[in-house]
This record gives sequence, C-alpha cells and structure tokens, in this order.
Amino acid sequence: MKPSLKYISAALLVLFAFALLTARVHAQEGAGNTFVYTNNNNSGPNTVSAFAVGPGGTLVMIPGSPFATGGTGDLLGFYAPHRITTATVRRNFLYVANGGSNDISAFKINTTTGSLTAVTGSPFATGGSGFFGISLAATPNGRYLYAGNAASGDISAFRILSNGALTPIGSPTPSGGNPDGSNVSPNGRFLGVALAFSDSVAMFSIGPTGALTAVSGSPFAAGGSGLAADVAINCKSNLLFDPKDAVGTTVAVFTIAPNGALHSIAGSPFTFTPGGNSNVGVLSPDNRHLFVSNQTSDTITSLDVASGGSLTQETGSPFTNPGGTEPQSEGTNREGNLLYVSNSDSVVTGFHIDSDGGLSPVTSSPTGGTGSRPSLTVFPAHEDEGEGDEVDNSGHKGHFNFEADRECADSGEMNFTDDSGRGMKGRVSAVSVTGNTALITGSGTLRDGTPVQYTAIALGNAPIVGADHFAISWITATGSVFQTSGALTNGYIAVHP
Repeated sequence: MKPSLKYISAALLVLFAFALLTARVHAQEGAGNTFVYTNNNNSGPNTVSAFAVGPGGTLVMIPGSPFATGGTGDLLGFYAPHRITTATVRRNFLYVANGGSNDISAFKINTTTGSLTAVTGSPFATGGSGFFGISLAATPNGRYLYAGNAASGDISAFRILSNGALTPIGSPTPSGGNPDGSNVSPNGRFLGVALAFSDSVAMFSIGPTGALTAVSGSPFAAGGSGLAADVAINCKSNLLFDPKDAVGTTVAVFTIAPNGALHSIAGSPFTFTPGGNSNVGVLSPDNRHLFVSNQTSDTITSLDVASGGSLTQETGSPFTNPGGTEPQSEGTNREGNLLYVSNSDSVVTGFHIDSDGGLSPVTSSPTGGTGSRPSLTVFPAHEDEGEGDEVDNSGHKGHFNFEADRECADSGEMNFTDDSGRGMKGRVSAVSVTGNTALITGSGTLRDGTPVQYTAIALGNAPIVGADHFAISWITATGSVFQTSGALTNGYIAVHP
C-alpha cells in the first residue's frame, strides 16, 4: 500500500522531534526582525536611511544611518519608480538605484541589526540612462534583478550572484516607452512595467536564464486619461493594478492571461475623489486592499479589492498623512498590519492597518537624509523564509532554501539538495504555523523530472543558540519515500507566529 502524505507528515514529525533531542549546538542567524529602508535620492552623494521597527510600529534609526551608496541620485524625475528593493530569499541583499550616476548599489543586510555593508564591486553600472528614475524589481527567488531606465527607455537585466554582486544579462531590453514603476509577478514568470508617457503597461516574460522577452501585444493601453505610473500584481499573478497620475485617485486594473497579455476589467480605470497625482500603489499581503499615495493632497487612499479586481473606496478614505508631505513610495510589513510611506520632506510615516483596511497613524520619523522623490522598502518581504545547510543523523549534508507567505502561499518556493545526489524543486501550496514551527506542503519535481508531494517542517527564531532545524519528506507517485531531518550548520530560518 502506498503511504499517504498524511502518513509521511506524521513520520516526519517523529524524526523532527528526535532531531531536536540530538542536535548539536550551532550559531543562529536571522531573528526575523523587520527593517525599513529609504533611498533618499540625493542629487549629490546618495544615501540610504535605515530603521528598525519597534513596538507598535515605531521606527528606531539604525546606527550608521544614513549609509552612503557610492552613487548619485536623480533628485527629481518620476514619483513611482521603485528606487530601492530587496532580494531576501537567498542572501538578504538590498539594492538601491542611483539615477544620477546610472548605477545600482548593493548591500548585505545584517538580519539581526539591520545595518548595511556594501557588496564588493558596488555600485554596478546599468548600461542605460535612469535620469527621471531607475525602477528596480527582483524575482521572488532572488536570482534576477531588473532596472527600468526612465530616460533611455530600456530595461537592464542582471543575475544576482551568491555574494550579492550583479552581472548583466546581455544588453538592455527596449521597453517600448519610458519606464516608471515596475514589478515582477509573484509566480516569477512576468515583469510588468508602467510606461508613463504612452499611458500603457509593458509586459515581459522571464526566461529560465532571467532574459526578458516582450509579451505579444505589449505594451497594453491603460485607458482613460492620465499617465501610467506604477505596477502592483496580486498573489495569484492574474491581476495587475496600475495607479495613474491623473485627476482623482485613478487605478487601471487588468487581468493577466497565462501568456502574460493584459486585458482591462469592466469599469477600469476606477477613479475616486478626493485625491490626485496618485502615482504609487501597494497591495496588502492578503490582497484585500490596495493603498495608493496621493502626492498633491498629502493623503493615502485605501481601496477594497474584490475577487475579480474591481475597486471600492474604504470608509473614511482617503486618510491624512500626519508629519509628511507629498507621500511617495509605500511598503507593508510581512504580517500586513503596518504600512510605511516615504515623503518628499525626508520623513517616513507609519500607519496601523485595521482589519477592514482603515489606516491609523503610528509614527512620523525623519530619515536624517536629504533628497527628493525618496523610495521605501520593508524587509523582509516574506512571512517565513530560510536558507542553510543541515546534517541529518546519518551524517548526510543537505542544503535548502524556501520562502512562503501564508497569505500568498501559491507563490512560495521550496528547494532541497543533499550530498547523496537527491534533489527536489517545489512550489508551496499550504503553510501552517504553530509558535515558531512552520509546516509547509506542496508539489515539486526531482532532478529526473519525477513529480512528488512534499512536506517540510522548519523551526526558527527560538531565543536559544542552536534552535534552527529543518526537516523534509517527499513521496513519488510510485510510493517511493525520502525523508531527512537535521540541525543547521549555517544559515537561518525565520518563522513568524
């Protein structure tokens, strides 16, 4: 009789419990802290301001902040480019665009303190012209980075090396317009780029080597009036939201076809008042709300998102932005209860997100930097993630990396290899967390293409040395079973109750 996945999970729990009793002591890295970073976009030497998120969502400046990027910003330009982003799954890197010097700075993030260390060789040239803004977007697996160069109208693609350095993937790819905000779909298959002056959205498929290919029919008209400004894509990677620089708070909404083509939904674009010059939008982690910053009215509009993508304005919206003027870039924490906004007056404002999408102010903190059109990112982006090496009781060494959002589980990834030649690449279908233990299940394939169903258990964040453990089991369609469990010899696991 073939063993069931439920049976495998039970067996794995027994193995995992045994590993906890017999594990050797290893140093733990990455306590799952949350940090906020802003690209200050100085026209002279550019800098990054760094904050640790304290109790209640308050912000505490990290020692050494602001950190020099080694490049220069573009000072003005578009509002919506994501001038700063993270690639968290593999090595916890921060990337910062320098539109004035047309390059990208790379930093290693200390996951305990939030401090930044420049990657060797940083900054890295884009090969394009980013004056008016360079918009950065990383693939969910942390392997590739894309830079939309607003002035030259092209997109630079990079491979992210194991040390965080960037190496170009060919020459910059023409975008079909002037890139503003951009984003990679959570399934990692497509790059969406808002083209401001043509009021359209370009779509590119991402190949196995990270190379970009324009989707048939791209770019796609946003409709209505105004300029396409930003791109937000939902967890299922089937809806794209495009906040527009227009009268009122205006958002175009598209469905994403399996081939990446965009189709406007009924009622798009949606316009709400008051509000204006509404360039930047971010989805809540549960995809139930879209938050749009209104530059001219100094407010944040909260929109409820229906299953088909249609939008309605939340009661009490738009919400005032106390302590900040010209709200710009936005980011939420992984739990989805805090929203942070960068402002043109070099202040970061923070809000508590109510269960219905309402916003309540919690903090207003100067960045300590100067500049204009600052962008913001929140680290880490995923609820549960980890990477490292483990040794099981038989002495076999295994390596794993995973990322899993409980609210966005269908975009997660699980990879495992060991020194006996076994290897599995999988997707995440479900995540449950009890305390600091995550149970992750999904489907995948072995190195020879054999399909499997897997169960993994990750234990992290305990306040003692040697607390990080990883266990995985899989079963093939023929009933063949593999399972292993062990303590980390290096790396980290971040699990959030």
